[in-house]
Amino acid sequence: MCGIIGYIGRRRAVPILLDGLIRVEYRGYDSAGIAIIERMSGLPGISEDKTHLLVCKQKGKIGGCNGLERVIIDEYLQLHPSTIGIAHTRWATHGIPSDENAHPHLSCRKHVAVVHNGIIENFSDLRGMLLKRNHQFRSDTDTEVLAHLIGEYLDGDPLEAVRTALTEVKGTYGLAVLFSDYPNQIVFARKGSPLCLGLGGKEYFVASDAASFRKHTDKQIILEDGQIGLIMEDGYEIMDMDKVPVSPKIQTIEWELAQIEKEGFPHFMLKEIYEQSVSLARAIAGRIEEDGKIKLAGLLDHSEALQNAKNHLIVAAGTSLNAGLVGEILFQEIAKIPAQAKNASELASQKFPCLPEKTLGWVISQSGETADVLEAMKAMKRLGMDVSAICNVVGSSISHNALTGVYIHAGPEIGVASTKAFTGQIIVLHLISLFLRQIRDIENEPWMSKYMDDLKNITEKVKTILGHADQIKNIAEKYARYTNFLYLGRGINFPTAREGALKLKEISYIHAEGYEMGEMKHGPLALINENFPTVCIVPKNDDNYGKIISNISELTTRKGPVIAIANEGDKEIGKHVNDVIYIPSTTYYLTPILFVIPLQLFAYYAAVKLGQDVDQPRNLAKSVTVE
Repeated sequence: MCGIIGYIGRRRAVPILLDGLIRVEYRGYDSAGIAIIERMSGLPGISEDKTHLLVCKQKGKIGGCNGLERVIIDEYLQLHPSTIGIAHTRWATHGIPSDENAHPHLSCRKHVAVVHNGIIENFSDLRGMLLKRNHQFRSDTDTEVLAHLIGEYLDGDPLEAVRTALTEVKGTYGLAVLFSDYPNQIVFARKGSPLCLGLGGKEYFVASDAASFRKHTDKQIILEDGQIGLIMEDGYEIMDMDKVPVSPKIQTIEWELAQIEKEGFPHFMLKEIYEQSVSLARAIAGRIEEDGKIKLAGLLDHSEALQNAKNHLIVAAGTSLNAGLVGEILFQEIAKIPAQAKNASELASQKFPCLPEKTLGWVISQSGETADVLEAMKAMKRLGMDVSAICNVVGSSISHNALTGVYIHAGPEIGVASTKAFTGQIIVLHLISLFLRQIRDIENEPWMSKYMDDLKNITEKVKTILGHADQIKNIAEKYARYTNFLYLGRGINFPTAREGALKLKEISYIHAEGYEMGEMKHGPLALINENFPTVCIVPKNDDNYGKIISNISELTTRKGPVIAIANEGDKEIGKHVNDVIYIPSTTYYLTPILFVIPLQLFAYYAAVKLGQDVDQPRNLAKSVTVE
């Protein structure tokens, strides 16, 4: 959940490190810091090769009048000639956000600097041991023990010091280490937390996210768990924890730098909402053949396992769980096979999960690094389950550890509140459901012809909705003053209601709950009054349309304001609600993709009206790599 960037080359390190941090600030923004190596040549009484670590760190976001960027400018550090350094932007786990708890962390002698993403589970024991050896700690973090521990073992070989220290560590880490006495190298290691190398012409990067260095190179190596190594002025070395060299695969980064820039939009979130017509087209491209057959290359080699499965378990967290709940219905009703969607953190902590025989697992994660999902994945494998992945990030931990899977190809998503990844996950779940139906030789039903046409043309309807954003903005600003919302949906749009509520509370801090519409009268109705609005999802082609209208009447009878998301041409709905947002009609199973977009826009415009930080909401981070 933290952002790491390290650089060694021939250019000034500070501007490169600072720019790299800004590009991954979505991974954490409680505090930030950098460490560089300063050569103290030319000073009286100091030899030319004397070096030391120069560290600058600051609580809060990188920008702004009190952020790290301002401090660097005020102290003229952006002009510092150092060509090596490491930097970090933090999402707090151990220790409150503060200058002291910001990374990099130093050893007692201040000759080792560490930036770290992950959790050191046994840090308390390690800290106690180091205190007995007269180490003095300056922070409340788990990471600081790494700096002290590495300093303990440093005796002529920085890489060996890191390797030996990590043999005593329990937990997860992606880390980069800088040594004042070894000014020509950065040591790195990975276990359970993402880390990659960027390979430039005569410069090298280590980072938690390629976005940090994409401006400078399109060549990367995605490190695997249990790998350790170093970058130097003239190259790199990678090995496993037993010091056996490895020959990694150099990959070309397919996405362009423009995809992680705002390109004229005020926020990344709004840009990513508007990108959905393109990202959905990418998710579909090449996967529906002219005869309507589904082609998913990642699944073809495992068709037999998919055919033999008697049950499917879909596991995810947050927004991806809401997509999984849609997938549960798609698997059941399109693929005609039993399926359940389950919360990853609950499955991972369940002692004796009881599942039907021949259950095949699916995990869904935008980042591919979600710790709860990775732990659930391990639990599923312990139960003897084959696990496939639906993911956005190529080479991520989840995609690497899955039997097979399908990428959503949404492109980088910078806004912390997920938008285009959600709709991409749903479109891929449609394709998988159709593929499962196909390999099980289930004949097409009459309604499927229109469904397939609507699936192919979904992007045009997305563009239509985005063309009416101003209407949604007006309604959102009208209701932004309310402090509580209920979101209601039935069937396949109950997860859509959950996702709409999640978006609103994530970025506007307005309390909102997504609920099954039929369950509303079994408790939540007690909350409804003139100050408690409800957003209702009302697809005209839902077999339960009449029941939805009755449910809305139960709300308005209690004077609760109601906003409906409804289909164009639905003249009835306007008689029953206060406001209507109209969207194009589509096949029932595709409605979550269209209905969620106005909900995303509603949340966005409400948050902007309230003056909230849309892209970086408080207490949250993009890639949740801790449990």
